[in-house]
Order: sequence, then C-alpha cells, then structure tokens
Amino acid sequence: MEDLVIVESPTKANTINRYLGSRYEVLSSKGHVRDLPKKELGVEIENDFKPTLVVNQKKLVGKLRKAAEGDKTVYLATDNDREGEAIAFDLYELLDGNGSSNGKFKRIVFNQITKDSINQAIEGPTRIDLEKVEAQRARRILDRLVGYLISPLLSKSISGSRFEGLSAGRVQSVGLKYIVDREEERERFEPEEYWEVAIELYKESASRGFPLDLKKIQGEKPDISSEEEADQVEGDLNEADFVVSDLTEKTKTRSPLPPFITSTLQRTASSVLHFTPSKTMRVAQSLYEGVELKGGVEGLITYMRTDSTRVAKEANASLRNFISSKYGESYLAGKTRYFRKNSSAQDAHEAIRPTGVEREPDGIRSYLSRDQYRLYRLIWERFVATQMSNARYKRKKIEVTTDGYLFRTSGSELIFDGFLKVLQLKPLSDQDVNLPSNISKGDGLNLKDVDLSQHFTKPPNRYSEAGLIKKLEKGGIGRPSTYASIISTIQNRDYIVKRNGSFVPTLLGFIVVEFLDEFFPEIVEPNLTAKMEDALDRIKDGETTKEKTLNRFYGPLKEELDKVEEILETEDNGFEIPTDVDCPKCDGHMNIRYWKGSPYLSCSSYPQCEEKMSLPANISFKFSNGKVILAEELEKRREEDKRLGEKTCPECGSKMEIKHGRYGRFYACTNPDCDETTSISTGVTCPRCEDGELVERYSRRKKQVFYGCSNYPDCKFTTGRRPVERCPSCGNGVLVDDGDTLVCSNKSCNHVEKKE
Repeated sequence: MEDLVIVESPTKANTINRYLGSRYEVLSSKGHVRDLPKKELGVEIENDFKPTLVVNQKKLVGKLRKAAEGDKTVYLATDNDREGEAIAFDLYELLDGNGSSNGKFKRIVFNQITKDSINQAIEGPTRIDLEKVEAQRARRILDRLVGYLISPLLSKSISGSRFEGLSAGRVQSVGLKYIVDREEERERFEPEEYWEVAIELYKESASRGFPLDLKKIQGEKPDISSEEEADQVEGDLNEADFVVSDLTEKTKTRSPLPPFITSTLQRTASSVLHFTPSKTMRVAQSLYEGVELKGGVEGLITYMRTDSTRVAKEANASLRNFISSKYGESYLAGKTRYFRKNSSAQDAHEAIRPTGVEREPDGIRSYLSRDQYRLYRLIWERFVATQMSNARYKRKKIEVTTDGYLFRTSGSELIFDGFLKVLQLKPLSDQDVNLPSNISKGDGLNLKDVDLSQHFTKPPNRYSEAGLIKKLEKGGIGRPSTYASIISTIQNRDYIVKRNGSFVPTLLGFIVVEFLDEFFPEIVEPNLTAKMEDALDRIKDGETTKEKTLNRFYGPLKEELDKVEEILETEDNGFEIPTDVDCPKCDGHMNIRYWKGSPYLSCSSYPQCEEKMSLPANISFKFSNGKVILAEELEKRREEDKRLGEKTCPECGSKMEIKHGRYGRFYACTNPDCDETTSISTGVTCPRCEDGELVERYSRRKKQVFYGCSNYPDCKFTTGRRPVERCPSCGNGVLVDDGDTLVCSNKSCNHVEKKE
C-alpha cells in the first residue's frame, strides 16, 4: 500500500513524487483548505474569538480524504512556517474523520527540495506545532477584525454607503501611511540654496593637477548659502598658500554581503533586475519547487521565505571546497564566515542559497527561463561570495590646508578582487581616482583652478519597492513572506501608483490615511503594528496566548468603532475631505466623495444643496492639512475642454459635449435618446498604420493619459505624451511635447525642434 505525502503546491508535489518513487503517492492541497467565511465576520468575539472555519475546496478535500483511507501513513509536508503549520493542522482535522488516527498522520519539514532532504524528513518526522497554528489563527482573526469592522465605516464616510467596497488592512495601512507621509513631506519641502567648492592643485608647473573638495572652514562643515559667500571663499583661495597637512596610504578591505533573506532578495531583485516583489517571489518559488534538468527535476534553491542568514555547516563546507577548487586557495576566506543574526529573526529556515553550489548558473542556463536564470544567478553569486576572501584596495588620502580651509581627496586602487570575482558591486566612490605619487606631507602646492557650483537641497525621495521593503523591515512591520502582498494589495486597491520606479499615493490613498489617522490611529501607528507582530511571535514561542493577544487588541478597537458608529449617525457625517473649489450654486465648498471607485465633488451643504461635479480621471492635486487643492488645475482643464469645442454626433447629428469619466474624458451625445460616445482625437495620423488617428486613452493601471491609434486592436501604436504632428524627419514617429522643444517619439530618430 502506498503511503501518502501532502504538500501545498502541485509543482512541489511533482518534484517530490519523482524523488520518492512508487512507494508514495504525493498530492497537493493547493494552499489553504479552509478559512474564515467570505461574506460574514466568522469570529465569535464573545466566545474567546472562536473562528468559524469553512472548507473552501470541498471537492479537493474529498479527494484527499479518500486517498488517506486505510492503514497507510499520511505525511503532512506543508511549508515550515505559520501558514504551512495551519494548513497541516487543517488537513489533519479534515482527513482524520473519526479522530482515531493512532499515529497515522506525521508532520515532516524540510528547507530544500532535494532527494536527501526529503528522505531525511521522512525518516525523522515531527509533530504539528500547535503554537504556530495558534499564531496563524491570531494573525488571521486580527486581519479579519480590522478589514471586516473598519472597512464598512471607511466606505460609509467617504461614499455614503457601507457597501462601496473601500477597505483598510491591518498591515497594508501602515505601508500606505509611509508612502503618504513621504509625499506630504515632499509637498512641505522648501529648497535651500547651497554652494560647493572644489579646487585643482598642482605641485610644479609641469605636473598633473588633481581635484580636492572643501570639507571644513575653521573646523566646521562648510555652510555657503549664497553666491556672495561663494565669491568671498574664491577670493580667499586665490590669495592663499596651500600645504599638504596630511597624507596617508593604507590597505582597505571590503567584505562580502550576507546571503539573501527574503527582504534583501526582494530589494536586490528590484534594484538590479527591476522585478516587483511579487514577481521575485513567484520566480523564486519555481526555483524552489523544482526545474527539469538533464538528470530529472531538481529544487535549485532553499526555501525563499526566511529572515535568517544562517547557513547549514554542510552547505558551507561544500561551498568552501568549491571555491578552493574553482578559484584557488587565495580566493577562499581564511576561516568559515558567519553573519550576525537580526534580533527579530525567527530563524526557522536557512538563508536563501543554491541547493547545490556546483550547479553554476551558466551550466544550467538552457534549462531555465530568462527570469529564472537571472534570479538564480543573483542568488548563486551572493552565496558563493560569502566564503570568499575580502577584496583589497590600496587607498591614498590627501588633506590640504590653508588659512582655516581644509580640502580633502582620496583615491582607491583595487589590488586583489577576492569575492568581487563573482559578485559585481558598485565600485567605491573614489575607485580608480589617480592621485600624484610625488607628493609628501608638508609640500607646498599651487592653485590651478577654483570651481564653484550652485545647488539646491532636494526633497526626500519617494519610496521605491526596495526602499519600502527596507522601511517595513526596519520598522518590524509584517514578515518577509508578506512584503510582496503588502505592496500588491495597496496597488490593487488603487491607493498608490508606480511612476518612474517610485510609489505615488492616489487621491483615494490620501483620503484613506486621513480617515484612519482621525478615527483609528492605532491601525496606522507603526510601533503598535510592530508590537502586534512581536505578539504573534510570542504566541508561536508559547509565551502568551491567542486569546490574551486578541483581547488586548480588540478592547481599544471596540471603543473606537463605537465612537465612529455614533459619529456616522449624526447628520453632518463627521468626516469630510474639503477642497478649495467653491460650490457654484450656494455659499458652500465642494467636498471629495467617491462612488464606484471614482471621485467626484459634492457640496458641503448637502442635502440642502445637491450640487455635484465630476472630476477628470487624472486630475493633478495637492493634499495639504486635510484639504485637497485642485481649483486651479480644474479651471485649466475647463479651458482646455473649451478649446477643443463641441462636435457633431456621427450617429444622430446632435451636438456632442466633453464628459469626464473614471477612464478619462470623451465626447458624449447630448441627445437623450442617443448613447453615442467618441474618443478625443489629437488630429495626428497614426505613423504606423497611416489610417487611424491618435486619440486619448486612459491607463487604469498607471492612472494616467496616453495616446493610441483609433484602429486598436488592429494597430497598437501608443505614445505617453501628447502628439503634435507626424515627424518630418523619419515619418515613423510623432513629435511630442518635451518642455521647450518637440521631440520625435521614435527612439532611433534624433529630430528635435523648438516649440512655437
């Protein structure tokens, strides 16, 4: 009789099945087999938060139950984390129908999908960790309480209906607040002028000059804030004598980075490969579950959801033998290198590494997709570097002083590449800067040039995916396995958009944070959220209980919920987002409201005044102190609409007017019996098909206007900027607005002309 092994993923099941052979049947649960109900709270709050769990894959559970019948042993081989432990427990309860399994069900865990690891796990089964299960249940109930109880109030406040579908999440809301706070910081930012001073010196008239930067004036960091002050410095330097006050030469070492954990893999893949966190995890999952190689299916990397830099002794020993054999003893670190563990790391899994370091990326490239190859190479190189010797540089630093001014320069030369032989990092800032060799301490130097450069301070950068993950990790928000879902969730809810590689909050994102800040500040308070993550870990470690943790969280939440419910029952609603737009029919102002995912303006005097106005889908705005500033931009849009003018309906001959919808602006027939609409044309012929016209389109994903051919989908020509005319040079592109000039949209054409 075949024993049964149950895993989460069908791909993983196929890989493990090949390792175990005919003695075992390997099936997949396809993730969670039961969960809280979708259309009700599903938590008995007064009964110690007892969850109501419903089977969400009844047909599959029936198949698994049938496969588990008889005297066979059932191995529950789900992932070794909170979610995996809960799935294993659910399978045990659902498949052990009469509760008399007598040791039939066994829990097995492994960190990598290799033949040896699977066999070792089966030979040494363990038990289901009920404390991990409790931690997962607590996390799920916490998320349900926030989402199910707060979201209807959010929808009611912003749209007037509890069923509008706006939602707040326990962890996602903190990520959103980080992005909104950064945008508000940028809005408040006022640039300040500052000047930098550099000089070029030489020793003798025939010698080569070299640059130095001003570092101190009278022992203090330079603070030159005007051209007059910069000119004064230049005047002093033109009259000064320069002396080498310090000169040092020493060897500098550079150490390799730790092996990847989930967060650092996501951040590096975002920066180097331009992968989204969700794509990184998807590709990593495929490498972990197994890839068909020449000798069969092999799992290529260890488990990719981990917060530990720990590496197994056997893996390090194998790696050190590989380095010594392939690169030579000089490239091997003198002793095994270990990396410091983060104090909050759960350390349930090893770091992310190749299951076999001898599988070099280029050796298996033909078996991998492009994305698999690139990510595997990233992981392989980072791991191999961990046991290689340090890179060594020869570094020279020169300091020059004169009348209270201190200048400094340095140059580094790589003399031994060490781990950089496999891991390409950015060069040092002063790498390959050539400094003269004939200079000694005390030498006098001559001034060749003074370079004054004006600058202005810049606002803090918006968060990129890598930056947001780093912020979440530093704040203890979420866990490595959740970073990708946090980001994708707030994107899917239209709370943020990605522009030029960075996250920008939408109008709805600002409003959601404003609501939560006012009524549920603990939900968006990073410290409280981090403490909740810590409490979940304490449940897992047996230091507290699920019931105590949920009671501690729910008490303050219930008080806030009751307050908001009372406020929403009042006539004035209690929460509004005002704008700087005046109501055209009364003395009130217009507030932002939402309906079916789209913003519109409604009079603050409603219901006495029922004036409403639509908003363009991509309207520019500023959010300042709870108020939306968009009146000036709205007036610009009206003027632009007027310039386009009216149009005759091609269907009935009636007048058409410009309307604004959730997917951009369009012409709509004014005849109530005619539903005809048409796109707004630029009047520029499509350069690709030379038949259609380029018309306005709206990208729901990017939340911005673009221009495409009216013959779509037969012709798929698009451009992101408004076309003015066909390019007179190449004919294959269109001239688009680029500030003071018009440039061709065709990247291979260099046509540029001044705007009239």
